[in-house]
Amino acid sequence: MRTETWIRNAKRAFVVTSIPIAALSAAGDAMAQEEEFEYAAKIACGTQKDPADLRLARGLYATTINIHNPSERPARLTKKLALTYPPGSQRRGEIKRIGTDEFGPDEALETDCNDILRRVFGGTFPTPYFEGFVIIQSRTSLDVTAVYSTASLERTQGGLAHSSIDVEQIRERRRRADGNLPDLIPVPDPARGFCVRDGDKLRVTVRNQGSAPAGPSTTTLDFGAFGTQSQPTPALAAGASAVVIFTIPTNPNCFDPNCEFRITVDSAGVVTESDEGNNVASGVCLG
Repeated sequence: MRTETWIRNAKRAFVVTSIPIAALSAAGDAMAQEEEFEYAAKIACGTQKDPADLRLARGLYATTINIHNPSERPARLTKKLALTYPPGSQRRGEIKRIGTDEFGPDEALETDCNDILRRVFGGTFPTPYFEGFVIIQSRTSLDVTAVYSTASLERTQGGLAHSSIDVEQIRERRRRADGNLPDLIPVPDPARGFCVRDGDKLRVTVRNQGSAPAGPSTTTLDFGAFGTQSQPTPALAAGASAVVIFTIPTNPNCFDPNCEFRITVDSAGVVTESDEGNNVASGVCLG
């Protein structure tokens, strides 16, 4: 009788303390989603012609960064360029936003010197060459590989003499995601959308809809063929807004017949946000 009682009690204890496998799996997924993954890939692009310049040896430099999504769900990532040269001389370089990308399971994409030259510098090198880091951030673990190639500037019969190529796997950095983060967005007027005009002035409202303060940032308006303008945006407490004022191009005239533009808040990518994918919006002012 005592043996049967012990067995019944043991069964009860086992039922009470056991945890369903599905619950453990859900808890593991929740923990994974709270992690952030970051990759810092060195980049060097351009031509260094001066034999006395000891930053880089004389030559042509190119970098391609390949990114693969090995998970079974779509991935979103943001890319920033943290410059070291220019300016060089142990001065801190600018942080420039490259963009946000989404890709599906097992898909891959790349960013390279040409892509950054077009997205960040408008197609023109700021100096004959630049160096820095491409910072990749994602809630999904990724495979990131960088390919570095150089070529000698000495001419051969077939063109430039090839020098070297190197492939490096970029180390993954893990950190717990902080749920209390700012989130900057451009806010349309309920009646006028993003075309809030006062003469030739365009008023853009930037709001921090996140749960933490946002430091000072930059808001950029891209008028396409009529140029790009950037304005400083003040620090914003959680829930606060600020109005940033731009001048509508009139010489040449943006109204041809309508003036279209694209707004990017935190265009330099200096604010770590809970959602980096909602910083861009398009607007139009009718002529």
